[in-house]
Amino acid sequence: MVTTSPATPEPDAGGPLHGVRVLDMSALGPGPFCSMLLADFGAEVIAVERPQPPPFDVSPFFARGKRSAVVDLRAPGGTEVISRLADHVDVLLESNRPGTMERRGLGPDVLCARNPRLIYTRLTGWGQHGPYRDRAGHDINYIGIAGVLSVVGDAASAAPVPPLALLGDIAGGSLFAAYGITMALLQRGRTGLGQVIDSAIVDGAALLNTPQLAELNTGRWAGRGQHLLSGNAPFYGVYECADGGYFAVGALESKFYAQFIAALDLDDLPVGDQLDPAGWPELRQRVAEIFRNKPRAHWVEVFAEIDGCGSPVLELDELAHDPHLRERATIRSDGDGLSAAPAPRLSRSPSQPRPAPARRGADTRAVLTEAGFSAAELTELSAAGTIHTAD
Repeated sequence: MVTTSPATPEPDAGGPLHGVRVLDMSALGPGPFCSMLLADFGAEVIAVERPQPPPFDVSPFFARGKRSAVVDLRAPGGTEVISRLADHVDVLLESNRPGTMERRGLGPDVLCARNPRLIYTRLTGWGQHGPYRDRAGHDINYIGIAGVLSVVGDAASAAPVPPLALLGDIAGGSLFAAYGITMALLQRGRTGLGQVIDSAIVDGAALLNTPQLAELNTGRWAGRGQHLLSGNAPFYGVYECADGGYFAVGALESKFYAQFIAALDLDDLPVGDQLDPAGWPELRQRVAEIFRNKPRAHWVEVFAEIDGCGSPVLELDELAHDPHLRERATIRSDGDGLSAAPAPRLSRSPSQPRPAPARRGADTRAVLTEAGFSAAELTELSAAGTIHTAD
């Protein structure tokens, strides 16, 4: 009897979000990064941009795969332009303070009544209700209130260490908003109805703190800088090498720890004493001295041959040269410099990375025409300064 395996299906060239239209009215970082994630996997994202970019505008960093339409909401007809665009999209993403969109006549009560399938996503720092909802803030404030900032730091510093804008804006904000949008799209597929998403960065950041809260609840939380994963343990930390480079070690399990100490010729150490904090300061000093005796490249070679959980700490301009990142095309180099590839990787629905708009407003005319605006209306809106086109 001859059996045959089923043929491997052809990849979905359109991406898993092909056909989903997103109107991104957000500014600054979390919203544009969120919509970039959607664009990477096939969504058509229309970035509604202001005539003049806001201070600290980083949205161009996250513009790949999007179309750019410049609309001035304060000019005559600006609200109507957005309302009509929202009639033809699946998702609207905004990041204003609570009440701002309502004052403009663009709140979810209005737009969802016009388009019941609309998924109205509100990505803010504090959320739509609560005593802090109207406060100004940035990543450091949200992760501070969420308890995340209090757990980041090492034993050498008494103060918390701000982790850039990664844990709040990006992880607690952008990723959870994109997660909410995909869930709402799935639900809409069953019900035909959209919904309103209240995606608060403070909520997402607090959820990221789940392991630390669990340790607190069980009496195992030792405090900032005292945690096993905070750099306090000599087998989980970063060491300076002879050439000024740094090397990271994460030999938590005893089998990896045994290979770690063997690689450093520390065979006099009993493996069974690994988790005894009393010996950590002395061991950390010994390990630090050993790493400082050789350049980083030496330790890369040593740990490449063992399961000691060691890796170089790469600077940003070194990423494109790492063999693993290069083979997976994790970091890409093009005319605009380095960029990270879309993630995760789906076997049947691969990402669809596309270039960023050539200029702000490059797609204004085309986007509005597709939404039903006539040539006469476009001329009138352009003359009023309501829309701006690249030409």
